Amino acid sequence: MSRPAVEALLDVIRDWGADRLFTCPGSTEAAVLDALVIRKDVELVLTTHEGVAVSMADGLARATRRPSVAYLHANVGLTNGLSNLYAAQLAYSPVVVLNGIKASSIQARQGFTTAPRMRDLVHQYVKSDWQSLTTEAIPEDVNRAFRTATTEPAGPVWVGLAQDLLESTAEVPVPDVAPFRFDSRTAPSAGAVRAAADLISAAERPVLVAGSDVARVGALDRLVRLSEQLGAPVLHEDRRGFERPGFPTDHPHFRGQYEAGHPLVRKADLLVFLGARLFHEFEPARVAPLPVGVPIVHSHPDPKYVGMTYGVDAALVGDQGLVIEALSAALPAAPLRAVPPAAPPPPRRLSVAGAPLRAADVVDVITESLRGVALVGDATTAGGILQQRAHQHSGDDYFVSSSGSLGWGMGAALGIAMGLPDRRVAAVLGDGVFQFGMPALWSAARTGLPVTYVVMNNRSYAAVGAALRRFGGEAVERQHYPGVDIAGPHIAEVSSAFGVPGRRVDTLTDLRESLEASRRADHPTLVEVMTDPGEFGP
Repeated sequence: MSRPAVEALLDVIRDWGADRLFTCPGSTEAAVLDALVIRKDVELVLTTHEGVAVSMADGLARATRRPSVAYLHANVGLTNGLSNLYAAQLAYSPVVVLNGIKASSIQARQGFTTAPRMRDLVHQYVKSDWQSLTTEAIPEDVNRAFRTATTEPAGPVWVGLAQDLLESTAEVPVPDVAPFRFDSRTAPSAGAVRAAADLISAAERPVLVAGSDVARVGALDRLVRLSEQLGAPVLHEDRRGFERPGFPTDHPHFRGQYEAGHPLVRKADLLVFLGARLFHEFEPARVAPLPVGVPIVHSHPDPKYVGMTYGVDAALVGDQGLVIEALSAALPAAPLRAVPPAAPPPPRRLSVAGAPLRAADVVDVITESLRGVALVGDATTAGGILQQRAHQHSGDDYFVSSSGSLGWGMGAALGIAMGLPDRRVAAVLGDGVFQFGMPALWSAARTGLPVTYVVMNNRSYAAVGAALRRFGGEAVERQHYPGVDIAGPHIAEVSSAFGVPGRRVDTLTDLRESLEASRRADHPTLVEVMTDPGEFGP
C-alpha cells in the first residue's frame, strides 16, 4: 500500500500502538497538523513547551511500557526538550522523538531555526539518530526508529524530518510493522546463572538490592518469590539512581534503601544487585559505596553498566524478569535462612508549634493523605524522605527521575495519568522545579486530567544551599548563601491563572484538608505548602 508521506508517517505511528502525539508545533509541522484535522486514530496533545511534550511522552511510556511519540520543532524545540530527553534515556523509556526541520534547500544556508549538525545535538541522549534523506524513506526510517526504541534495552530515539520531504504529495510505501515487532529480551547464559547461584547458596547473610529496572519490566512479583525462596532481605537501590520501586515497601522482607552504612550492608557476606547501577554517582564518594571484601553479583539489562566502575564476582546481563526466574530455578526451593529483623525507625524530631513547617512533617501528611495515589517526585528538599516514606506496593506507585532535569515531574505526571487512567496521580515538587515546569499547567488545564500538584515552597534552591554547606567555605562562616534565595512568586495564584485551582497553606491541618479535597476533584489542582526556608536537606 502507498500513501502520501504524512499519511504513511501517521499510519506507522498508529500501527505501533502510539495513539497520542505530544507536540509544541511550529511551521515545520504544518503537514502533520493538517492531516490530523481529519484523522482521529492519533490524538494531537498540544503543549506550550517542548520540555513538557517530552516529559509527557516519557511519563506515558513509563506507565504503559509501550512506545510514545514527541514531535519537536526545529533546532530550538529540540534544544528545549533535551533535558527531559535525558530523563527518558536514564529510565530506558521508549520515546520516539520526531523533529521537524526546515526545508532541505535552506538547511545548508543556515536559514531560520536551522543548525548544521542537528544529530550532534541529540546523539548522546538517544539509542539512534537519523535524518530522513528522501520522502520515500520517511515511513521506513520511523518504523525502524520504533523498532530500535523498543528493542531491549529500550530507550529514546530521534528522527529528523525535513519540511519539504514531509509535505510532498508523492505516494510512498507504508511498511507492515508486524514483522518488526518481536520479543527482544535476552537471558544470561547457564554458566553465568550457575556462578551467581553458587555464590548465593554459599552466602549466610546475602542482601538483595532491587533496582528500578525490576519495576520497568514488571518483575516485582518474581523478585518477591526469590526473596521468600532465599529468606533474604531486600533493599531498594540507592536514592541517586532510584527511578521507581523494584520491591514492595509493605513486604515483610523489605528493609529500606541501600547505603554503605546500612546495618545489613555492613554485615552482608554477599550483595546481589538486580536491575540497579553501581552507582549513579552524584559527586566523588567520601565513603566507599561498597563494603571491602564482600562478593558482588550484578545483574543489569545494559552490559555497559556491568563492571563499569566496580568489578563483580558474577555478572548477569539480560531482562531482569528472566534473570530472576533463572536464579530461582537454579537455587534450592526451601528458605535457607531467616530474614534479619528490621531496625527500629530513627527517632523523629518533634515539631515546634508556630515554627515553619519541616519538610519531614509535610511528607508525612502527603504520604498519609495520598496513600494509594501514584506519586511522582521531582527534586524537592525532601526527596530522600519522600522515597523512604511513600507507600510503594507496585512498580507503578512511585516515579522519579535520576536525571536532575528540573520540571520533568510536572509534565511526566500528566503522561502517567494518561497511561494509568484508573489511578489518581500526584506530583510532589519543589518551588524551583515549579518554575522550570510551569508550562505543564497549561496542558493540565487543557486536558482536565485530575492530577494533584503539591509544591513544597521553601523559597530557595535548597540543593545549592546544601552544596555550600558541604563545601564549608565563606558561605558557612558568614551564614550567607548566594544563589539560594528564589522567594517571590505566589505559586498558588500562578497556578490558578493557568486554570488549575491553587491554594496556599502553611499548617499541616490545612494541608491535609487540601489534599483530601484534591482526591475528590475531577480536575487538576495545586496545593502550595510553605516550608522552612532554612532547611536545606541532605
